Amino acid sequence: MDLKGKKILIDPGHGGDHPGKTYKGRQEKDVTLKISKVLESLLEEEGATVYMTRTRDKDFGGESLDEDINERVKYINKKFAGKGIDVLLSVHVNRERVVSRVGVLYPEKGKASKILAQNLARKYGTFMANTGYGEADLAILRDTKVAGAKALIETGKINQSWYDDDEEVERAAFAIVAGFYDYFREIE
Repeated sequence: MDLKGKKILIDPGHGGDHPGKTYKGRQEKDVTLKISKVLESLLEEEGATVYMTRTRDKDFGGESLDEDINERVKYINKKFAGKGIDVLLSVHVNRERVVSRVGVLYPEKGKASKILAQNLARKYGTFMANTGYGEADLAILRDTKVAGAKALIETGKINQSWYDDDEEVERAAFAIVAGFYDYFREIE
């Protein structure tokens, strides 16, 4: 099985005036875009059709982060309506605090999304130990209407140096692709 015919929407978190988490010059908006572009390339090599909510450093026009996320949701619902998106994955990075989690979140009552989150967490766990999954009431998961399954992945913590190593970023992206394979196998 390959990913031919699968349509995947990748949402690199943050952007523009909303950098997300920062640590010694490293910004979440740059890290999420870097991972997302590698993920896009790997998925296309596997035959998937990949859409991106952004391919450069831009925001969606909100004054505050919450407004910007709501504008992002509107953009996704308008731009990708009717495209038959199988999966939406929003890519993020968490704080450097001990209690911040690495893992995959899915919308409440999202049956396919839970299966997606479980498979992504299991495969991503081969790259990053202690990758969990759980429900979350987040606008990007709750209010987007274009995908059969959706998840948000916290790929790591902003203070981790692996984000600066292209090979490690590729390993992380490979683990996500493997999770997509397992998800599609399980639901078909």
